[in-house]
Amino acid sequence: MNTSNTSAWILLAALSAALLAPESASLAQDDVEWVTTSRGRYEIAIGAHSWPGLADLDSVRNGQFDEVGFNISLAAHWPVKRFTDSELLAGVDLGLFANESNIRFTSDSLIARNGYLAPSLKWMFGSKHRYSLDAGIGYYLQDIAEVAGEYPNYWETQFWEESALGAYLGGTIDFRGGEPTRSRGAMMSLKVHFVDFGTVRDDDFLPPTLGQDAGRLTGPIYMYQVGYRWR
Repeated sequence: MNTSNTSAWILLAALSAALLAPESASLAQDDVEWVTTSRGRYEIAIGAHSWPGLADLDSVRNGQFDEVGFNISLAAHWPVKRFTDSELLAGVDLGLFANESNIRFTSDSLIARNGYLAPSLKWMFGSKHRYSLDAGIGYYLQDIAEVAGEYPNYWETQFWEESALGAYLGGTIDFRGGEPTRSRGAMMSLKVHFVDFGTVRDDDFLPPTLGQDAGRLTGPIYMYQVGYRWR
């Protein structure tokens, strides 16, 4: 892992420590009323991810993609079934993530970009339902492009794009209490995404950059996020 990747993980760890620092008294404030409410649960999160399969691609030009990248996601879930000590929620996840590289086409390095939209389930359980097991299956879109210039004067050259059906499994833990009638506060999640985009290659009209077979791009993608949730 290069220096920039190491710095990225250190920065994310510091952010996590700041979010998860409240004392136990604060944790005790976590709402219990939401267990019987029909309110939806909403999340926004940022984080880092590790994608070994992306870093293993072999382009015809010197260089490689960073294994570590950054991501952002939004999620919304609503209760569909309540049990004695747990609750099942159903909803949808929307996420974006990207990995940079040191592979150059003209003036700038290539970037691998991904977006996904996945119907998903959350099984909330544990003390005051602070924990959840998460699962989703949906549509994943991946491309590799060079983005040159600066906003608003920028342009991009797309080398490859592919979509596929994918899925993820993971877990979430909630931190910090909130108002006694509403659950809100910091959260941390770990997810593993599984998807297969097939062979990565240049479009025919471009000069060789990725090549005709840079390798097969597959998961798993290990994603770590911190964020905020509310109901």
